[in-house]
Amino acid sequence: MAPRVWHISGANTGFGLELSLKALKEGDRVVAAVRSPSKVPNSLKVDGVKVLQYDLSLSQDEMNAYAEKAFAAFGRVDVLVNNAGYAYMGAIEETEDAMVKKQFDINVFGILRTIRAFLPRLRAQASGTIANISSIGGLRGYPSNGVYCATKFALEGATQALAAEVAPFGLHAFAVEPGYFRTSFLSSVTTASTASASATSANLAPALAAYDGTTAHEARANFEKFDGRQLGDPVEGAARIWEYVAGEGLFRGKERRLRLPLGSDTGGAMRELSRSLAETADEYEEIWRSTDFRE
Repeated sequence: MAPRVWHISGANTGFGLELSLKALKEGDRVVAAVRSPSKVPNSLKVDGVKVLQYDLSLSQDEMNAYAEKAFAAFGRVDVLVNNAGYAYMGAIEETEDAMVKKQFDINVFGILRTIRAFLPRLRAQASGTIANISSIGGLRGYPSNGVYCATKFALEGATQALAAEVAPFGLHAFAVEPGYFRTSFLSSVTTASTASASATSANLAPALAAYDGTTAHEARANFEKFDGRQLGDPVEGAARIWEYVAGEGLFRGKERRLRLPLGSDTGGAMRELSRSLAETADEYEEIWRSTDFRE
């Protein structure tokens, strides 16, 4: 089989980097889409990699022009991995509109603009895979992570619709749901979270004293407590993503489902959610049936 061409946003760190390295190891090629090409590690300064400057804040016209460059790098794109993004954290009351809008523009609208820009060429190929990196936070909302989780809930819904929309063109779309993996995800907020009660940054809303002693501020403390102690291994997580796309390894003979859970914490959350939904539907059956027209 010819080598696949992967377009991976946020390819210089975390899951993006590990997935890029896995793809290269398997003989594939990578378009490494990063905000700062100067920060690309030496491990990506090799044959088979084309580094492009990419920003989720690009307008639709700018993203369309960017997609032309991405496809021109190796003549095609087989796997579009929407990995880049960031987390704006804090209790819902602590957050502010401007930062919430920025969070949605990057984590949701930027990905939608990317998908729109790439789809005409993917349809022309009549083949391709779109992998949207969601989160365990796309399955349930966590205290002081509500806005970030809301963006992942949005991405989950968009991906489910997208998968049905593009299937007639020979394309496949799915959501990756990593739990807490040992990447720099929590590191981006630990400094601000411990600096002072009123600390603020692009990643962390200023704290309200009213939430001291509540689960919201316990979650803030856990940003530092669990940073570097997360259960998930990003090397193994990246390997599972590659295997899912390739239909190899642990996925040989398995159906490619809409959601790819990664990490024991995500697997547990998925089972808990399915039980909760079933229990709610069972307990409220008389109620939800009572609202139908009687004809």
